[in-house]
Amino acid sequence: MFEKFARFINAEGMAGPAFIMLVATVVGGGCNFLYQVMMANLIPLDLAELNTLLAILYIVTVPSSAVQNVIIRYVSKYNALGEDNIVAWLMKRILKFTSIAGVALSIIVTVVLLVPGVGETFAISSNLLIFLLAIGVFISLVSPVGQGTLQALQRFTAFGTMTVGNFVLKLTLGVGMVVLGLGVAGALGGVIIGIAFSTAISFFLVRRYFFIKPKVVEAKEIWRFTVPATVAILGFTILTQVDVIIATALLPLDQASYYAAASSLAKIILFLPGAVSTVMFPKISKAHAEKGETHRILKTSFAMTLALSGAVVAVYLLLPDFVLNILLPANPYKELIAPILQGLGGAMMLLGLANLFMLYGLATDGHAYITIIGLSVVVLLSLVGAVVALGIIFTPMILVEIMFVTGLFIIVLSGIYLLLIEREWRPRLLNGQ
Repeated sequence: MFEKFARFINAEGMAGPAFIMLVATVVGGGCNFLYQVMMANLIPLDLAELNTLLAILYIVTVPSSAVQNVIIRYVSKYNALGEDNIVAWLMKRILKFTSIAGVALSIIVTVVLLVPGVGETFAISSNLLIFLLAIGVFISLVSPVGQGTLQALQRFTAFGTMTVGNFVLKLTLGVGMVVLGLGVAGALGGVIIGIAFSTAISFFLVRRYFFIKPKVVEAKEIWRFTVPATVAILGFTILTQVDVIIATALLPLDQASYYAAASSLAKIILFLPGAVSTVMFPKISKAHAEKGETHRILKTSFAMTLALSGAVVAVYLLLPDFVLNILLPANPYKELIAPILQGLGGAMMLLGLANLFMLYGLATDGHAYITIIGLSVVVLLSLVGAVVALGIIFTPMILVEIMFVTGLFIIVLSGIYLLLIEREWRPRLLNGQ
């Protein structure tokens, strides 16, 4: 019993690394929250411009998340096999690819936003902001090479410290430059400096692989993984972000505003368990490469995510007014936000669990889970389309119900596949394990 518990909390288990990442996630998230609050107070009239620039940065660099998952998957695999030469080749190959892609995307973003009328449409006030954005795009595209390798090597203390450093710099330098009068450029500059810092530190920590003679391997398997990884990340991004866009498009302005406020708070439920999935993915990738057990890691991750998410959902259900009075004290729509927050809390918990199934599929070549994510996007958009086509008055609570049904669809379908079809699980279930 004691030995089992010791394995669970040490670096080879789930609890120790997950706790490290949870602390880093909470500290980093706190800095991010303070950054948003400070910007709302320091540059209230320019906040929309800043958020637009950040949204463009995050959307354009979505492929970097897919690249990071590719690196985690295959560095975990070849590290488990003791093939450092292949790890070196993989890192150098992907760095070359992301550097070229980063330059290309940076140029495209710059050219598009400099087209007369486009910058004005996005309320971008100066060309300097466009050039800063282009720099951020390039750095974000190359950052997965170092950061993904750290995760794959399960160096979670270093990864967590680097993550905290990113957000601390974003907060301190961003706020500092705004106070000095640099406005939106200073706020955006803080974000970019934070990303650059974490990227540089991650490269420094894995630098030895750049001095190892690379060993070339067949890359078809890696490219075959890249496609489902990209589809999965895009699908999950749509599931977790599209509700606010739908609200803006279909609801009156005041309803869209208080739905967006509720959605931002509900997504904390996605944010906290991210520490668990950060640890789970490289561990399952390594176990799969070694032909070891993966189901226990998934079950542990599922339980930990359910506990973290469930705790926040319980607070939202039982004490919504208390939460809103603390986080949104001046919002005039608090009474209307409360029921939306309660419903969205459950929906986001389901999507957080769905993320585990998606990552499990990516780590074990279970492409069925990726297909389920894609189907769920179709389900969500179809339900919205059906409501509009039937002439039903679209309300925030209808959107909440659609989000909940979509999350439930993923969990039920993934669970059925896992328990009835997944070959690894069938003999274990029959043996009562």
